[in-house]
Amino acid sequence: MTWSPPERRHRRSDNKTRALEHQLEHTKRRGRLEAVVLADNAGLVLAEAGDPDVCAELGAIAPLYSRTGLPLPLHPLLEGSDLAVRPMSLWGQDLFLATTGGSAARDALLSHSVQGVQRILETN
Repeated sequence: MTWSPPERRHRRSDNKTRALEHQLEHTKRRGRLEAVVLADNAGLVLAEAGDPDVCAELGAIAPLYSRTGLPLPLHPLLEGSDLAVRPMSLWGQDLFLATTGGSAARDALLSHSVQGVQRILETN
C-alpha cells in the first residue's frame, strides 16, 4: 500500500477558466478581498471573483495602474479602494492579477496566487 499526502485543494476543474475562478475565489476568501481579477494587457477580464461590475472596472484599470506610479482617476465603484496589481508574464503575454480591499497579508497571498495562476495556465 502506498501512502499519498492528503489533497489540499477541495475544488478542481479540468476547464482552465473554471480552475482560474476557483483560484481567485480562494484568494478572495482567504484575503478578505472585495474583488480579484486576472486581466490581459488590454484590460479584459479573463477570470474574476467578486462583484462583476467591480471586477470589470478593476480589470480595465489594472494594466494602467501597474505601469504608473501616479494616481489615476478611478471609476466611482473603485474610488477610495485600496488597489493592488501584480504584473506577470506568460508566454510573452502580459497579465495582471488585481485586487481591491483585503487584509494585511494581501501581498503574500497575491504572490502565492500568481504562482497558482501560472501553474493553471501552464498545464496542457
